[in-house]
Amino acid sequence: MNIVVFFSGTGTNLQSILQNEKKLNYKVISTFTNNPDASGIDISKNFNIDCKILDHKKFDSREKFDEEINIYLQKLNPDYVILAGYMRILSNFLVEKWKQKIINIHPSLLPKYPGLNTHERALLAGDKLHGTTIHYVTSDLDAGPIIRQQSIEIEPDDTIESLTEKIKKLENKIYPETISNL
Repeated sequence: MNIVVFFSGTGTNLQSILQNEKKLNYKVISTFTNNPDASGIDISKNFNIDCKILDHKKFDSREKFDEEINIYLQKLNPDYVILAGYMRILSNFLVEKWKQKIINIHPSLLPKYPGLNTHERALLAGDKLHGTTIHYVTSDLDAGPIIRQQSIEIEPDDTIESLTEKIKKLENKIYPETISNL
């Protein structure tokens, strides 16, 4: 199974996906970022994976940017597009073109806490559990069909920072496994 991994930042999930590629059932054929300063670019280079960099700030609209992404994806024709910390909302055009082929990981137990600041929101609500959700991307933000969820207990002394680290560690473990079973 051939995949393309999209990222926007540090690339911790990207690194985990690449580190597990040889023992699991997928091949990363390319990576993509909208952020020319993303640390994940260096991770791609370290694994000798082609990384397409397309700065979204140089486009007049989300649609024009996503049209360029579609051209890139059509050339590669991956089985799946894996969003791993990709911090851009995809246009309806791109989601429909790649329907049931775009997978995202979100740091909450959806449908709880779509969007940003999920760890803070879980702490403020006094939740006992927090976790991560892997789901298909639809035009509705963080609302696509769920593929897998996994939770952790929130400890009384947890902070936004400690929850962030715990969830990243969980995601780095389960995302490659889940991709392998698509």
